[in-house]
Amino acid sequence: MDSFIYYDEEKKLMIHIYEDNEGRLCPYAFLEGPIFKQYAAYISMKKDLIDCIQAISYLKIINDDNTIPQIVKSSLLFSTIVKYAKCFTSGEGRGTSLNKSTVFRNEYSSLLDFHDTTMELRNKYLAHAGNSEHESRAILAILNPDKENKKREKIVYSGIRLKDDDVHIDDYMELFQGVMEHVDKKIETLLPIVNQKADEIELEELYKKSKIPDPDKFIPFDVNFI
Repeated sequence: MDSFIYYDEEKKLMIHIYEDNEGRLCPYAFLEGPIFKQYAAYISMKKDLIDCIQAISYLKIINDDNTIPQIVKSSLLFSTIVKYAKCFTSGEGRGTSLNKSTVFRNEYSSLLDFHDTTMELRNKYLAHAGNSEHESRAILAILNPDKENKKREKIVYSGIRLKDDDVHIDDYMELFQGVMEHVDKKIETLLPIVNQKADEIELEELYKKSKIPDPDKFIPFDVNFI
């Protein structure tokens, strides 16, 4: 049933609805434990990275289109960087994050410097108001140049901020694709372990703790839930 999803109030999670060939609703049971949570986290990271790659691909297409306001282009790029950084930041939800020392080694070591630059852009400019080459600010007193007639002419704000970083579009694409390859390998490695752990759970136990989605609480599926 692709047109609806279901909100599990106990777990506070959106659930896709499945039916058998006869149209009967399939019960679902949460597979709980560290390995299942880790596997879900990597799949979630992959979805974020797919979004990042698609966004950069589109940005490459529209970058020279002067009919599209610059603020739209820079907002697309900066929101993409924030989403990329999620993969490397710890959080209560996923419980798993990427470690740069693990990701950027061997064939991916050349991407480390640009990753650090990207994370600094996120940490010191996009997410937090730090001091960096991307943004600076100060209040200046403008003085009369005539030292025989010393006085303060006015007080002004002086600052710069990065409005775009389109010169590095290809670097972002290479970075996102490299990290995606690493995540794909992690998913591939975890899959047989996930299957093994799932096989160890008795079917009776799964059915005992399973739930059937309440049709009265179905939510129409749209692009806001993917």
